[in-house]
Amino acid sequence: MKHPKHLKSELEISELKRLRLKRQHLLAESEPEDSGLWAMLDIMTLILAFFIMLYSSQAHMPQRPKIKHESTPATRQPAKPVPKPVKSEKKVHESELDLITMEDRLHQVMEKSNLSNYTVNVEKDRLVLTLGESISFSSGQAKLLDHIKPALKDMASFFITEPGYRIIVAGHTDDTPIHTAQFPSNWELSAARAMSVAQFLIACRVAPERINIEGFAQYRPIGDNTHFLGREANRRVEISLVRKTEHPKKF
Repeated sequence: MKHPKHLKSELEISELKRLRLKRQHLLAESEPEDSGLWAMLDIMTLILAFFIMLYSSQAHMPQRPKIKHESTPATRQPAKPVPKPVKSEKKVHESELDLITMEDRLHQVMEKSNLSNYTVNVEKDRLVLTLGESISFSSGQAKLLDHIKPALKDMASFFITEPGYRIIVAGHTDDTPIHTAQFPSNWELSAARAMSVAQFLIACRVAPERINIEGFAQYRPIGDNTHFLGREANRRVEISLVRKTEHPKKF
């Protein structure tokens, strides 16, 4: 079908033709040869006017908005909780086995020395060798006794084979006060005894950067200081092997 603009143009042309013919009729004062021509032109004019009105009404009618059909969203599944990293049980067991194996080896080292006043234990994350005062020092002194030195030398060789462990040497005393020029208190005595053991290990080629020295005086007892056996147990030096951390703490 023709566009409204085209129909309007045809209507105007038809009207002009009709007016021209009428003008000629008036000038000639006579009817045109074809008497039905006027009726045909009027009918065409009405039909064109009808179509123009029809297209105009459709053009001004409001259009219905297009409905966008959206797909039904998929049901969202609840997010699964992220598991927290847990320490590998395999690594824990391997660490414990390493310490137990080292405990057996250290027992073998100490058995060769024929010394009796010592203990070897696995405590948490460390291996602890405890040396009693009677096999290490004279009462109130920090100089190593000669018969402990062969055992310490064998210990040093063992420590060298385990470079992945730090060595902590800690001195302890009972609560009997000491007031000498060399040791004003048990603090100085316990620290000096730990220093003597550490210096001997270093002399046996244990790396000094692996060694820490601690002195606790009478403040970490393992026995009853009211009894002579308890006081004897408290006078000791502990050598602990602790696995080195990959990322040491910064202070």
